[in-house]
Amino acid sequence: MERTFAAEPYRLTVLRDDPAAPVFYTVSGEDDAQALFTSLPAPRPTLVCIGGVDWDRDLSPWPAEKVFRGGADFSGGADVFLHTLLTQLIPAAEEGLSPAWRGLFGYSLAGLFSLWVMTKTDAFTKCASVSGSLWFDGFTAYLSAHPLLGQPTKIYLSLGDREEKAKNPRMQQVRIATEQAKTILQNQGVPCAFELNPGGHFQDVLERQRRAVLSLL
Repeated sequence: MERTFAAEPYRLTVLRDDPAAPVFYTVSGEDDAQALFTSLPAPRPTLVCIGGVDWDRDLSPWPAEKVFRGGADFSGGADVFLHTLLTQLIPAAEEGLSPAWRGLFGYSLAGLFSLWVMTKTDAFTKCASVSGSLWFDGFTAYLSAHPLLGQPTKIYLSLGDREEKAKNPRMQQVRIATEQAKTILQNQGVPCAFELNPGGHFQDVLERQRRAVLSLL
């Protein structure tokens, strides 16, 4: 069953089989979310795709300089987006549902956002940062100083083994930052898995997300 509706400026697509199944939230295009949902074996979780997101604004936890020439600086609007997610998007998406538990995952900057969210709310019990932008300025220091809220039952981190070969010097720190994040979480007593996949940042995106969801399940 698919349900799509607008929550200006965002657009929600809810893909589900069982209204009592666990629910995962992710920032993604609708076609990508549908492909991911279709690829999952039964019994499938509910998948809520959030579209219409301004990545540089909504997913950045604080302002930072852009990484790509001609791009926009990160404006640090994640707090505002998270408030909208908790107070408007989740209640709308879960109308008629009774999920067993709630998880969150994301790719790239959405992976950074997903892990950051776990330090701000206990609304999610599981999280995956898939090829997450954990190189983001000051993030590992922030994570060390701000333990995850609630009692997360699992965090999944993954990375391509060539992502550290990026031309941008900040992005070259991604493997170091991801391994630091794993250590920080484990030292906090949080169950954390780390998986290294072959390839660069844009390789096997669907399969990497599928592996993340299956790991959390």
